[in-house]
Amino acid sequence: MANTRLSDLLQILVYLKVHEGEKLPSTIIAASLNTNPSLVRQMISQLSKVGILKTQRGSTQIDFCRPLDEITALDVYRASEPTHDLLVVDHNTSQTCSVGVAFPNVLAGHFDQLQEAIEARLAKITIKQLVNETQADIARHVERDEAKK
Repeated sequence: MANTRLSDLLQILVYLKVHEGEKLPSTIIAASLNTNPSLVRQMISQLSKVGILKTQRGSTQIDFCRPLDEITALDVYRASEPTHDLLVVDHNTSQTCSVGVAFPNVLAGHFDQLQEAIEARLAKITIKQLVNETQADIARHVERDEAKK
């Protein structure tokens, strides 16, 4: 089953920067994610607890605690409190089958290397980079839509 929590947390951060200075109740942010506002409030709270965002109770004002080029996708991944690695080996295999006994151990080594590589790559992706790339993509969509008129 796919976990979209990291994607949603990153989108919230990008959305907050792209719409900086606007009044942003959770209903507006939730519409961007196509989810419910209470889930957005929960995710914003999660980002606040780890020092990525600063919020004030009863206010729609949300601020970043650090410059965007100092917040990485790895920071956000860790804030998502993953209960397991991105790739998980099925250890519930037959213990009477030689492949069932051996294969999970073999695959675990590869998955561990992949997890390390993914985390290393996430550490190089900043929120500033994601904001810049998103704004560039928005501009391309606007240009394309204008050209169609």
